[in-house]
Amino acid sequence: MAELSEDLSQTPIRSRRNYLVFGLILALLLMGWAAWWVLVGSRRIATNDAYVEGNVTPVQAQSAGTIRRVYVENTEYVRAGTILASLQGDRSLLALQASEAALGRTVRQLRQEFAAVQETQAKLRAQQAQLTKLRDDLQRYRGAQASGAVATIQIADTTQDVNALQAEIAATAAKLQAAQALVEGTTLQNNPQVRAAVADLERRYIDWARRDLRAPISGFVVQRSAYPGLMIHPGERLFTIVPLDDLWVVANVKETQMAHLRPGQPVRLESYYYGDRVIFHGTVQGLLPGAGSAFAVLPPENATGNYIHIVERVPIRISLRRAEIRRYPLRPGLSMIAHIDIHQEGPKNVLEPITTTPTRGYESRIYAGELKRARRLAQRIIARNS
Repeated sequence: MAELSEDLSQTPIRSRRNYLVFGLILALLLMGWAAWWVLVGSRRIATNDAYVEGNVTPVQAQSAGTIRRVYVENTEYVRAGTILASLQGDRSLLALQASEAALGRTVRQLRQEFAAVQETQAKLRAQQAQLTKLRDDLQRYRGAQASGAVATIQIADTTQDVNALQAEIAATAAKLQAAQALVEGTTLQNNPQVRAAVADLERRYIDWARRDLRAPISGFVVQRSAYPGLMIHPGERLFTIVPLDDLWVVANVKETQMAHLRPGQPVRLESYYYGDRVIFHGTVQGLLPGAGSAFAVLPPENATGNYIHIVERVPIRISLRRAEIRRYPLRPGLSMIAHIDIHQEGPKNVLEPITTTPTRGYESRIYAGELKRARRLAQRIIARNS
């Protein structure tokens, strides 16, 4: 009984001691959390509503035709200019040959027009010389009429000849004007008829040259919808090329956290693909000019009366370092966790993005030589028919 009473007397003391320990631990935790918030938490914006984005480039048919062969498959890497598929080129070749013949015929017809101008000019000069001779004869006849050396009927005939020749000269002059209207001030190279034929040839040549569907940029092939024997039309999407060396992140940040967000602030990123063992580093490049709901397919209409207030999210663009994504490849659409350091607001404001447009992935040069080759072909045809 004595031991039991002693234990009962010590129970409140132990309870108070346990409460004190628990309170001390709780206070330390609160102090630690407060220190973390002051030093770290209040200086960062974190969001897991972030995704990897990239250039998804569609490859569309450039001309109508039937696919003859497909050369690439999904997930295959191709370089810019690689042939992805070929069309049966009979129709485009026949159209090109008809255009070549039309250009040659136009050049030959135009040569006839130039020759017709020269012929008409020569005829007009001959008629004018004949008119001058008749007028001189008429003047002499009239001078000799008083002496009876020339008959009156001869003077009348000569007068009629002068009038008829003047009418012929007027007709020839009109014909000359009509001929000159087609060729005056031009050559075989710059005449409008030839230029129209050349333009048609160039268009037909480009259609024929693009019977081979080429990759506009380097990247990986996805969404292949090209099959042998498929009849296609211009603008039809057959492949998609995705380059993986130029990616960025679009993070959706709550509007309540946007006050201190500025372009140029550093960002630490984690991907669900690699986990927290791989840290990516980026920079805030700019803010999209509106909340995500403003660009939705069906934007909200709060004036209808069914208004429910929610915290909007604003998309921001975050750059990724090329060396890091080359070492740890990412894919468009992968989820990310973004930690934005807002401790330093920096010299830029939200209206001064630092986004730049690179040349790589934003320019294709595979079509640069087509028009030059078409023009050289046209010049050869003009020279051959001149």
